[in-house]
Amino acid sequence: MDSRAFIESLQQPPTRPVYLFKGAEPFLMDQAWQALVEALGRSVKTGRIKGERFSAKDVSAADVAERLRTLSVFTPLRVVLVRDVEAWTKDQREILHGYLRKPNPRSCLVLSVAPKKAWKELERLVQAHGAVVDFKGLNERQIPSWVRDRAASQGKRISLTTAGLLAAKVGTDLQALERELEKLSLYVGDRPEILDGDVDAAVAHRHSDNIFKLMDYVGEKRPAEAFLCLRGLLQAGDAPLSILALLARQVRLAWQVKDGLERGQTVAQLAKTLRLPPFVVEKHARQAQRFSHQALGALHSALLHVDLRLKTTALDPEKALESLIYRFCT
Repeated sequence: MDSRAFIESLQQPPTRPVYLFKGAEPFLMDQAWQALVEALGRSVKTGRIKGERFSAKDVSAADVAERLRTLSVFTPLRVVLVRDVEAWTKDQREILHGYLRKPNPRSCLVLSVAPKKAWKELERLVQAHGAVVDFKGLNERQIPSWVRDRAASQGKRISLTTAGLLAAKVGTDLQALERELEKLSLYVGDRPEILDGDVDAAVAHRHSDNIFKLMDYVGEKRPAEAFLCLRGLLQAGDAPLSILALLARQVRLAWQVKDGLERGQTVAQLAKTLRLPPFVVEKHARQAQRFSHQALGALHSALLHVDLRLKTTALDPEKALESLIYRFCT
């Protein structure tokens, strides 16, 4: 099941004695963990319990199993999260397997593993008594709906268009988006809705805006502005390879949008195909007007070539980027 289905399942007890969290989306995992602890808390007289978190690098499987089996009057139910269980050795894994074959029904064990690090026996044993939950990162088209739901949880309304604007400024990092939503909630005060103007006023421009600007400057052949923009990205801590990847993605999207529009597709159709909010497609369409198909193809090939050289030679990353920008601005 996915994270949404998992949280929904907690509304109807009983919970399972063991879960396996798989994925690389820590914010969604943390949300699911908190929801589980709250759900289990509702099943005890006090109405709350305290979850325990460990890393497999700091605790043994035997210690975890012992904690889960040992309850008392003061601890009628125990819930334990162990991260990075792939770090346990073969002997440690065998101890874990022994517990999973007969888990304590009055305890709840949550195991967390990185993507593609779970092993077959682990998944099989967890499935026998519990559930495996996949935490996949959200794509750009899913982000606006997620932002809208998170805003609602904070007592605010935000349209999908405005949520898309926020995502375009901040990116797809859910923790960063959550922080910006909290700031926006404080910014609008008692007003129930977050508007485009609030996002423009309260949210700082991130790398996505600067990458758009850099592409615009290249298309307009304005080398001075392009170099200043590139320098700003580097000084902000963006790695050269990351900038190259973002530029290559920007070129691909502009190229796809340009081609699609020339073939008669609408913005709505392209948004569905590319899994992007419509207003983002419109931005790419405006930018694509500055480039011919030949120019986009040449720029994309050059970006891939520099990327390969950076990964396989001792080429200076910043000089390589500057040379590339200069080549296409003149």
